[in-house]
Amino acid sequence: MHEEPMAQILKEEIEKKIFQAAIDEFYLKNYQSATLRNIAWKAGIPVGLIYTYYKNKAALFDAVVGPSYRSFQKMLSTTKSPDNQPGFDQFFQAELPFIFNLLKNNRKPFIILVDKSNGTVYENAREELIQLTQIHIQAQLQNNLIHSEKKMDDLFYHILANNFMEGLFEIARHYKDEEWAAHIMHLFTQQYFYGVNSLVK
Repeated sequence: MHEEPMAQILKEEIEKKIFQAAIDEFYLKNYQSATLRNIAWKAGIPVGLIYTYYKNKAALFDAVVGPSYRSFQKMLSTTKSPDNQPGFDQFFQAELPFIFNLLKNNRKPFIILVDKSNGTVYENAREELIQLTQIHIQAQLQNNLIHSEKKMDDLFYHILANNFMEGLFEIARHYKDEEWAAHIMHLFTQQYFYGVNSLVK
């Protein structure tokens, strides 16, 4: 078996240290308050070495939050409701596994994205994700209402989307572990789709 040269292994280890230190720094502070000097100190490397891997702080921030943003954006843009779905509770059936994986593996980058990205190209990401969720919900609800007399104001769709995403943001901020997340997501989605009274029946 061909062994990877030691220099390449070392290079990847340094990049991982920078990346993890950046997550910790951006999460503790925010983009504007975080410094490459602090990130370098946390990674245990000279600050100049960061530029070997990332052009600047903005590029490093993009590496941290970009994948979560783009994957969430893609998920909301491509998932479709199941055929012959029985009700509104099925709307996020395909999305829930994605959300669980996000909470488990990319919680901090997600929080950085929605809470700590002022001054970056992602500073409107929170509103954009809510807007995408609104479009997602609206498209699926309208499929069910196409043969109905009912009409819904766009503001109502926005409220639904905003409530769902704000709930998800709160769960991400207070995440404890996988078991806790499964329990709280179950309660959240039950309340979201059936109302608070369903929790005590």
